[in-house]
Amino acid sequence: MTKAELIDRVKERTGLTKQELSVIVDVILEELAEAFIRQERVEFRGFGVFVPVKRKRRNSNEKIPRVKFKMSNVIRQRMIEEEKRRKR
Repeated sequence: MTKAELIDRVKERTGLTKQELSVIVDVILEELAEAFIRQERVEFRGFGVFVPVKRKRRNSNEKIPRVKFKMSNVIRQRMIEEEKRRKR
């Protein structure tokens, strides 16, 4: 899903304008980026957790910043149920 697709989907559900939603999404993404830069953990209950980590680069001792995502058990369970439904 692209940012534009996200904005379109939220527009359909909320009735807000694309311009309003674009500003909201941009601000949220900026805040997430700032939190990652500060090496802060970001948690959305019922969705998941973003955890900044430093990983060793291959063939080097240099550590580079990464963000690890761990989805919530709620989403994981919904994905499992959807996969079972598709296999039927």
